[in-house]
Amino acid sequence: MKKLTTTLLLVASGLLSNVYGQLQPLYDQYHFNQLVFNPGYAGSKGMLETNFFLHRHAVNFEGAPGSESFTVHTPLANDKIGLGVKFFHDKLGVTNTNFLGIDYAYRMHINSNLTASIGIEASIANYTVNYSDLDAYQDGDPTFTGASDTYWAPNAGVGLYLHSDSYYLGVSTVNLLGASDDDTQTESEPYDDHFDQVRTIYATLGTLITVNENFAIKPDAMVKMAESLPSQLDVNMNFIFNNMFLVGGGYRTNGSFGSYSVAAQYLFSTDNNITAHEAGFGYSYSAALTDDAVFLSPSHEVFLVYRFNKHNNKIKNPRFF
Repeated sequence: MKKLTTTLLLVASGLLSNVYGQLQPLYDQYHFNQLVFNPGYAGSKGMLETNFFLHRHAVNFEGAPGSESFTVHTPLANDKIGLGVKFFHDKLGVTNTNFLGIDYAYRMHINSNLTASIGIEASIANYTVNYSDLDAYQDGDPTFTGASDTYWAPNAGVGLYLHSDSYYLGVSTVNLLGASDDDTQTESEPYDDHFDQVRTIYATLGTLITVNENFAIKPDAMVKMAESLPSQLDVNMNFIFNNMFLVGGGYRTNGSFGSYSVAAQYLFSTDNNITAHEAGFGYSYSAALTDDAVFLSPSHEVFLVYRFNKHNNKIKNPRFF
């Protein structure tokens, strides 16, 4: 136990010494799938899980951001390790980002109800700016007639994830190396820094309060700290009925303004003596709390989940983590 505690503290110290991290797409309902930003989350469900998220931000604004993600992760070796793969696509105006990451987590079972994971990630991202999609004030401007500008950025990440049947804690970063195309700048293109990656730290916590067998409450929170940007706080409160239907809401700080979101998710399952299958879908709506909300919102998010357990273990770990 002393060795385990020392290991966790050393990794945490390494994380906090780089209190900046990559700005990954952050979904409103991130707490359903923390593999997006924490490799230590891999395998934590005790079964194979796949997730698909689609987010459309500020849909009233032409060229507004949109992102999609697909993740899959599973425990292996008697739940001693976890493996995960994730793919993101993010679009902002004429800028496109494609990200592929592979996660490995070493899972340490402290007791029958508490597991600590140390995860690492190897990733590569491709950033593209399609200048030809921009409208130039002066026809023939060479800045806007180029087909595209592309940059490839390999990277790495690390994360800790501690969870039981009733709570979880996590801290992670997915951009330890940082990346920039500053080295390619010339005197004629002094501001060619479209592809700078920013180191970011994510810290999460949540708990499940079981009121009775048909009703539970799940509060959770996340802090995101990024270089040269204001820290961001997410606070959510969710209510779970019959361990199948979830409805809740949240608040997110975002610089000088905040935003709120409401979400609902439904899960259904089938099982027999050999396998268990679980599938679900959800929707989230969010809007900015500002006078400019007509431009910054609304945002819509749809998410799908599928889980498969070939051993049909009766896992108590909340499926809504």
